[in-house]
Parts: sequence; structure tokens; C-alpha cells
Amino acid sequence: MLEKCGIGIDVVNVDRFSSKTFSKNITFYKKIFLKKEIDYCTKFKDPYPHFAGKFALKEAVIKALNKKISFLDIETFHQNNVPHVKLKSLPKHTSLSSISHEKNIAVSIFLIEFL
Repeated sequence: MLEKCGIGIDVVNVDRFSSKTFSKNITFYKKIFLKKEIDYCTKFKDPYPHFAGKFALKEAVIKALNKKISFLDIETFHQNNVPHVKLKSLPKHTSLSSISHEKNIAVSIFLIEFL
């Protein structure tokens, strides 16, 4: 039964992103985040905890899948203030995700079950 499941967790220091200001490092951000994700993060006065949280979620997804996948094949989004993930070209599945921030730390967990 567990072979149909995967779980991943990741912790990111927000300074990893705040040290690379968005306006001066757009190419860096576009290699990791989709336009929708960038738009979401940059609507906040301080976008860096949000970038770090989304990055942690993408890393958690990769760990849960236990395979190489491009960051751009993982779309993170919020619906009713709950983080969700959309994955390209995967078998039918259900998933749960969570992101949390505390000072300079962002943490995320991702659980997937293949149906």
C-alpha cells in the first residue's frame, strides 16, 4: 500500500532568496518559478518568504516523487489560502501540501497518493 504513496519535506532559509533581489535577478527566478507563482509572490510587500515557501514546496514534491523533475513542471498555487500543487504528466493522484514561515525559515511538506 505504501508503494503508492510519497512524502517529502524541505526547509529553506528565506535569506537564500532575499539576498537575490527579484528586480536584479529575474532570470534566476524564472528558472524556478512560473509566471503565476512570481505574480503571487511579488504582490506581497516582502515577497521573499513566499518565494522560499514555494521553493520548499517544489523541493518537497521532488523528494516525494523520488525522481528528477523540473521546477517548472511543478506549479504551486493557493486556493482559499491553502497551498496546492499541479504536476504535469503524472498518473492520476491526490495530494496534500502545507507551507509555513517563521522569521527567516520556510518549511513545506507534500504528500502524494497515486490512485
